[in-house]
Amino acid sequence: MNLARLGQLIRHTVLVIAFASGLADEVVYADQTWTIASDHPADTVAGRGVESFATALARQTGGALTGRIESRDMAAATDLVAAVLGDSVQVADVFAGTLASFDPIFELPTLPFMVNSVEESGRLACLAGPAYQRALSRAGLHLLFISPWPPTGLWTRQPVAAIGDIANLRVRTYDKSSAAVMGPLGAHATTLPIRDVEWQLHVGGIDAVLSSGDGAVGRSLQADLSNFSAIYYAYPVSFVVMSRARYDVLPEKTRRELDEVAMNARRAQWRSLPARIQANYAEMQRAGVVVNSTFDAELNMRLHKAGEARVREWLSRGSLGDAGIIKAFQNREAPAAQDSCPLDLIEVGGTIRG
Repeated sequence: MNLARLGQLIRHTVLVIAFASGLADEVVYADQTWTIASDHPADTVAGRGVESFATALARQTGGALTGRIESRDMAAATDLVAAVLGDSVQVADVFAGTLASFDPIFELPTLPFMVNSVEESGRLACLAGPAYQRALSRAGLHLLFISPWPPTGLWTRQPVAAIGDIANLRVRTYDKSSAAVMGPLGAHATTLPIRDVEWQLHVGGIDAVLSSGDGAVGRSLQADLSNFSAIYYAYPVSFVVMSRARYDVLPEKTRRELDEVAMNARRAQWRSLPARIQANYAEMQRAGVVVNSTFDAELNMRLHKAGEARVREWLSRGSLGDAGIIKAFQNREAPAAQDSCPLDLIEVGGTIRG
């Protein structure tokens, strides 16, 4: 028997004994350090979200649980999920669109041109929250909180104002959905994780990037791409998750503390988003990036037609429940009373687009 297997057996035995004797709170879950991972840089909304979560976790539990932040250079989001399920990582921030292989519901936050403000982004997250939780649970994950991203725009070397400016661009997209939208506009779309973008720009593999350009990511794009088209493609989200099995065996007191930390982190992330968007735009302008939000009628029409086609395609693969979420969103319905969405979350942004 190898040492790793022996260690697992010892830990399992201690866990069983501790629970049987009623000492789980004091013995098993005292002074644990959890690895909290993200595949985005520290100075992004995702990186800052997990950092503040880790700080609050230690404070709320009196140091019984602490978080060690790691930036994981995973080949795919599924690798990060596997790390959580395998317990080499205890908590992870995972970009929603990269989970599409698990369930079509994870494509919802990046459906194009459906969300037009921070308030609408928060409302959609509230309406879809229970569906996200169920889908993540089927994958063996527990949803701690939903973390928002600034709206997605298009970074290019030359200004984009008309449809001809997009034709033949080699565009980095962040999921299959965005690739399917950019292709019909004449662009050559390539789906890449953010860590590969800077290198591909330098070697000439791409010459445009679909991204919010938040924080450190935006700074990495400024040297090569001096134009940002604020097309408001989508307001994406990430999911901060942990293993459902690990969550389920936590003592009740620890679960309550963890749930409170997660709820507060969610509120803080959404409340800070409008200011974060404005700070990103100010940073772009200081760096000499031209921010453009005015486009000709044909480009607007083509973008939104491509977006509508993408939404129809998604609905054809989704469930009746998925369609119901979009209907409720479009009808401005409130989340069901039994759903644990913080209703103040959907009011903090007002009608701010960014």
